Amino acid sequence: MEDQATQTTQTEQVENEKSVLFDDSDVEEESTDQQEQPEQQKQASPEALKVEDITIPEGMEYDVEIGNSFIAVGNEYKIPKEAMQKMFDIYQSQNAKFLAGLSVAEKERAKKFMEDIKQEKADWEKLCVSDTEYGGQKWEASQAVINRGCEHLATPEAVKLMQAYNLNYHPEIVRMFYRAGLLVSEDKSNVSGNVSGNKTDPAMAIFGESLKEYHKRREEIK
Repeated sequence: MEDQATQTTQTEQVENEKSVLFDDSDVEEESTDQQEQPEQQKQASPEALKVEDITIPEGMEYDVEIGNSFIAVGNEYKIPKEAMQKMFDIYQSQNAKFLAGLSVAEKERAKKFMEDIKQEKADWEKLCVSDTEYGGQKWEASQAVINRGCEHLATPEAVKLMQAYNLNYHPEIVRMFYRAGLLVSEDKSNVSGNVSGNKTDPAMAIFGESLKEYHKRREEIK
């Protein structure tokens, strides 16, 4: 009887072990949970962002390239709409500060540029007034000669262009017109001091020594 009872107990233990080994109910439930989890995650994921989901601050234009980049990143990393809007607002705020600073810097540069142009004009005018060829005591009288040469050589469009860049005050431009004015004057003997009637080279009268130097260098190169 004792042996039979022992055998019965061992049989029950084996059956219990089998029941534990082959009882896959927990596995099925876990598997079911794992199948349901992605679905729950899918439901919890934010909806894809669109252009109209982003609010643009009043008075600012929507930059298509930058805006689309924000939306693409938000959708890639599944960033909620509220968080994306905060990031966009921070960007716009910093960008506005940057543009404001840039505008101030541009105004300062423009102001400095105009001051430099004004100073350059004043410096050139001083050089003209003190020039040894047409300036000094001859400056007042040279004005008529310079104007005559300008009318003879330059078109109205060329004069406007020179005035726009203050070139009408450049000493060498003024020198060119002064020499041209002497050429077209009634008494051409004043150009070269030649009273024999020999023909004067207009280019030499206008450009003088600089033209001689040019021809000299050409000869040296040959």
